Amino acid sequence: MKKIWLYFTLAIIISGFCAACKPKPLPEPKPMGYFRIELPDHQYKPLEVSQSLSNGQADIRVSPPFTCEQSVHATTTLELQPDNCLWMNITYPELNASLRFTCFKVKNADSLRKLMVSEDKMVKFHYQKADDVQYSMIRDPESRMWGQTYEIYGKDVATPLQFWITDSVNRFVRAALYFDGTPNNDSLQPVIEYLKEDAMHLINTFAWKP
Repeated sequence: MKKIWLYFTLAIIISGFCAACKPKPLPEPKPMGYFRIELPDHQYKPLEVSQSLSNGQADIRVSPPFTCEQSVHATTTLELQPDNCLWMNITYPELNASLRFTCFKVKNADSLRKLMVSEDKMVKFHYQKADDVQYSMIRDPESRMWGQTYEIYGKDVATPLQFWITDSVNRFVRAALYFDGTPNNDSLQPVIEYLKEDAMHLINTFAWKP
C-alpha cells in the first residue's frame, strides 16, 4: 500500500514538473505600422514662373499658359520640348513627390479628341494595379475650363492622381502626381491625401492667361 502511494506521489510531482516546463505561448504578431510623417500646413502663393529656354534655334522666354496657386513648400521648373510642348514640374523636395504638367497647343478638334483619348488610355494603363478609379468632371464654361480628374487607388499604382484641363479651342494641360521611388501607397496615404488637397486647390484657382 505504501508503494502505491509512493508511485502516486511521484506521478503527481513529475506531471507538475512537466507542466512547468512547457514553453510559454508566443505573443501574437503586431500589425505592421508605418513611420509618422510630419506634414506642413497648407499654404499657397501665386504661380509665378517663367524661364529663358532654347527651342533649338534661339532662346525664348516661356511660361505656362495659365495661372493658379501652388504650395509655398514646392518649387517649380519649366522645360521646353522639341515639339514646343511645355513641361512644368511642381516639386516637393521634402516629400519626394512632384506634380508633372504637360502643356499642349491644340491645333484642331481632331487633335483635341486625340489628346482626350490618350488621357483615357493612360488611366486605363493603371487598371491592372488599381483597386478603384474615381472620376470627377471639371466644367466651368464661364472660365472656358473643361476637364476631368482621376483618383487612382491601389498600393502599387504609380500615380494616385491625374487630371487634364482644356479651353476646348487651343490649349490642353495634363498633370499627374508622382513619387520618387517604388510606390507603397499604404504607407504614403497621408502624403497622398495632403498632395491631393494641394492639387484640388490648384485646380480651383486655375485660370487661363489672356
